[in-house]
Amino acid sequence: MSDLICLVSNHGYSNGDQVFVSWLSDRYFVRQKTDNAFKISSTNDDLNLVQYTVNVTDGFVRFDDGTGTSTLTGLEHLEGRLVTVTSGGELIASETVTGGEITLPIELTTFQVGLPYTMKVRTMRLSIPESGTVQSRIKRINENVTRYIRTKGGRSGQEYNGKEYLVDMDTTFSSQSQDDTKLTSGGFTEDAYTTITSETPFPCTILATIISVEIEERR
Repeated sequence: MSDLICLVSNHGYSNGDQVFVSWLSDRYFVRQKTDNAFKISSTNDDLNLVQYTVNVTDGFVRFDDGTGTSTLTGLEHLEGRLVTVTSGGELIASETVTGGEITLPIELTTFQVGLPYTMKVRTMRLSIPESGTVQSRIKRINENVTRYIRTKGGRSGQEYNGKEYLVDMDTTFSSQSQDDTKLTSGGFTEDAYTTITSETPFPCTILATIISVEIEERR
């Protein structure tokens, strides 16, 4: 397998410097450095270079100053509120702020803390101009393709009779657009909305929805 190479323009590291690599959630030594790149090793030599066998999530490499902590303070403005903590592109914990702080199950060097919320997007009512308006006719979405980019997590489906019929999307965080295809539950409706939600604190960028739809014939 190939050695993992970290591309960081003008990084300023020297061989032997210790860095925290967020997507691997561990500390490593800089090896074989150039001006704009370096390899990483679990030991301060070239005998244990990391191989490219993992999925990079956020691509951050940070200098390790040895100040990892499991207690996050300075959260007095969120007293009594439930907050989520992420690090290295992963959800670490959800904790309630008490006394202006929270305690995590692990030590972190870099992290993000914030209030959770639900993102929801819903398409407009289905219309097919070429065949005349179908907005007043009964329709059923059979399959939904969600096209996305730089997205992690999320759920998609349709709303029917006041209820959301959503399933988890199989997303892959990428700078290239991807498609997630799902069979859609629910019944017949005049609206034929596609609904997409995201409850996790990760990017969610929806480019388009493509549906397979059944339309009731006029009688």
